[in-house]
Amino acid sequence: MNWRWLLPAALAVVVVILLAEWYSGFADKGLPLITQADVPADSAPLAMQWRYGVAQRYRVLSESSMQMQAAAQGSSSIYVQLLAQLDTLTLETDSNEAVVGMRLSSVELKINNTIDAATNRALTVPFRVRFAANGMPLTFAFPAEVNPQNRSILENLVRTFQVSLDSVDNWMVNESNGSGTYEAVYKRNGRGQIEKSKRKFNSTASGMVSWSEISSSESFSIEADRNWMTEMNVQETMRSDDQVGPAMTVSNHATLKLQPGVQLALSPNLWRFNAAAATDTVLTARRPVPDITPEEARKQIMATVPELDAAKQGRLGLIHKLRDLLRVDASLPTLILDLLKTQELSDRTRADLYLVMEQAGTESAQAALVEVVTDNSWSLKDGMRAIVAMGGLKQPGMESVSALWDITQYSSGDERQRMANSATFALGSIGNTMNKADNPEYATLRSSLLGNALGGGDVIQRSNYITALGNTHDTTLANEVVILLDDNEPAIRRAAALSLGSLGTDQVADRLVSQYRTEDNGYVRGAIAESLQSWTKPTASAMAMFRQTVRTEADESTRYNIAILLGKNLDKFPENESVLREIMRNEPSKRIRQKVAEALSTHQSQP
Repeated sequence: MNWRWLLPAALAVVVVILLAEWYSGFADKGLPLITQADVPADSAPLAMQWRYGVAQRYRVLSESSMQMQAAAQGSSSIYVQLLAQLDTLTLETDSNEAVVGMRLSSVELKINNTIDAATNRALTVPFRVRFAANGMPLTFAFPAEVNPQNRSILENLVRTFQVSLDSVDNWMVNESNGSGTYEAVYKRNGRGQIEKSKRKFNSTASGMVSWSEISSSESFSIEADRNWMTEMNVQETMRSDDQVGPAMTVSNHATLKLQPGVQLALSPNLWRFNAAAATDTVLTARRPVPDITPEEARKQIMATVPELDAAKQGRLGLIHKLRDLLRVDASLPTLILDLLKTQELSDRTRADLYLVMEQAGTESAQAALVEVVTDNSWSLKDGMRAIVAMGGLKQPGMESVSALWDITQYSSGDERQRMANSATFALGSIGNTMNKADNPEYATLRSSLLGNALGGGDVIQRSNYITALGNTHDTTLANEVVILLDDNEPAIRRAAALSLGSLGTDQVADRLVSQYRTEDNGYVRGAIAESLQSWTKPTASAMAMFRQTVRTEADESTRYNIAILLGKNLDKFPENESVLREIMRNEPSKRIRQKVAEALSTHQSQP
């Protein structure tokens, strides 16, 4: 049997996790996507992590077998196995999505136990995946030279591990693959331990096999200090008794396992291939505009908002429906404002409606958000939610940017001051979006943020502008911000240290270490230790200093961040282990002992 003919058939049928619905993350935009620092360690369920600049390595195994029985041709079988290492680097993050660079190495793909060396080499090409906040892969981008066959292999491998994470204990969602749409049921067994099972198909994709039965047993785990997942196991069986085509039985087994001790120094340049020439595969019709009249859209909005307010499950689908309806006509965002003013809606639904306007992103939707933040008749909570939505806009208009700048000038000292602080942070997030899109207006925004951070204004305002600079993730700002470590105000030094963790620690690591040695403020020392956790090549002298100072450090938050730093570098510096075990014996802080225990356990479990 010719394996070159079998390969596309195997990929089209055997690997059944193919396509994902358009999910844009958790409904409540008020929760930050990329930080877990404020989550209670012992209670709250973990959210998926997407922290900018984090590199990780996984071992991947995917096995699929298909048995076919056709009356005329008899029986036949296909067996596909792929073994590889998967390196990942988080290239972009915002509150809805993350772009992750991926690259396979040590690839061994077998089709019916036959290996093609050329295919294995071709599968090591770097590619990008855009994920929703909840872990669902949304789009794939490849260099133009990647052929469709190899593109399918890489896409299907990633989609094998697709998940739709939620913050509750039990939930059900509809997920899609190349065969159709099926029910997926999730159960949380701990803060970071989740089980998943596929049930029945609700619909079958046109031209695909009609699967009469699907069953699966899947589990995955996440950790607060790791991006994406730490481990996932998939075991599933599908059967078809299609009267038109052959009867089929497909069995899939796959594992994804993080290699926590591997130190990676990956350059973002690996994934800076020509985006215009790349193939960006959209999993579903991206942000469609319904072909209906404005009046019909208005009726649907009026009917959908109460449905959203009453819904316990499936809220994301309703949010996306409203998002698309708002694009039908420029007058419709004002209808959302009217409903917010006149209807008795739950707090969660009100938050969701601001998310709807953010995701719609039209000029009229942005104008509606501007109205909320500039009209004092709206509540503080509404204003804050509108500001968060503006910070997440994919294509922010200059009116939105101007409105946020105006809000930053509040200095009344009342509750509205919170809006000024949030508006400053939102400008940093918008700067990130503009910079990635090569928006020529970014240079002006960058200059204004930097000028306010370096200026002689109020300490709190300057600290906020420094934080906003960190939100841009613009690495060219690191050498500008590092000079603020010399400021007389501890609050400024602390904000600068934390922002440098987002702007690129490696290029200013020596300066941070030097500042730590002489810094007399515990909060600033803690911020420096936190930023240095992303240092990819820590020096032996710096690590020796932290092993010594963790024993004598009086500030609990600083000890916490040093403990994490030591734990992250256990593999490179084995001498850290004895210090961590000493911390386990003597440390009074429960959260520090817990973090150290996790680091030691992970280190001991490494092969």
